[in-house]
Amino acid sequence: MASPVTGAIDLHVHCGPEGIPRRYDPVSLATHIGGSPLDSAVIKSHVINTSNWAEIAHRRTGVHLYGSIVLNHYVGGINPMAVRGALGPNHDGDPYLKVVWLPTVHAASHIAAYQNRGELYDIPPEWSGGILSPLALPMDAVEPIDLLAPEVLQPLDEVLQLIAEYGLILATGHVGRDEIFFVVERAKARGVDRFVITHPTLDPPGLEMPDLKSLAEMGAFIELCYVGLTHGDDLSTMADVINRVGASRVILTTDLGQVDTVAPAEGLALFATSLVGAGVSESDVAAAITRNPRRLLSLDGS
Repeated sequence: MASPVTGAIDLHVHCGPEGIPRRYDPVSLATHIGGSPLDSAVIKSHVINTSNWAEIAHRRTGVHLYGSIVLNHYVGGINPMAVRGALGPNHDGDPYLKVVWLPTVHAASHIAAYQNRGELYDIPPEWSGGILSPLALPMDAVEPIDLLAPEVLQPLDEVLQLIAEYGLILATGHVGRDEIFFVVERAKARGVDRFVITHPTLDPPGLEMPDLKSLAEMGAFIELCYVGLTHGDDLSTMADVINRVGASRVILTTDLGQVDTVAPAEGLALFATSLVGAGVSESDVAAAITRNPRRLLSLDGS
């Protein structure tokens, strides 16, 4: 019997080295993907552009991974030059860069939410095995990135224009609800047509079902992550999202790569099987882990 994730693409896998301990470096991640039923993955780092890692891994292993960039302060925040630089590595003229994430650990909403939980640092020690990462700064030493701030609008528009020009995916990271709607509308007006709303049922951004339906109607894909099951999400909520929003507008990812978690292929298979057990049809799960990611990446002519 074929694995439920045969041919799937995980659009959200963490990798290192980045100052936060990770299970994989780019080559070992590619080796894992190549030996699994998965077709590929997008490498994510909160710290650096990973398109160069994707190219190195591809050359070393023959497995074509894809890169991304997260617009935290480590790359200059909302920095169009960082995005442009990440477009350099390419395969036959096609950039390895495929996803541009809005800020995560430096987003104003992330900082506010984590402060409310009592976290003292932008990179919590639990992300680093209980040891404070050399990247970590006290929360009050980090300037929150607010996408609604007037001074952000010009560089944001330049980033959106690059995303539109190169057919990239805009993922919303850890920004808040109002910022998500603001950026999606602004991006659509500038020609961006690929959106992923990053784990929207977690806080941040903590979106409700009407928000998810509205964003799906605007053309966005709703991302549900396996790791969310350890951060407050539950299978019944996720199944409800798929069934009510519609599988044609949902993607399933793992958000894995942490040192103490299962491998992405195993995690995605567990996720798929669990969702079927929670009442999602096998065809809907297949759409969310295979067809929709391939569509976002423009593979197979989709």
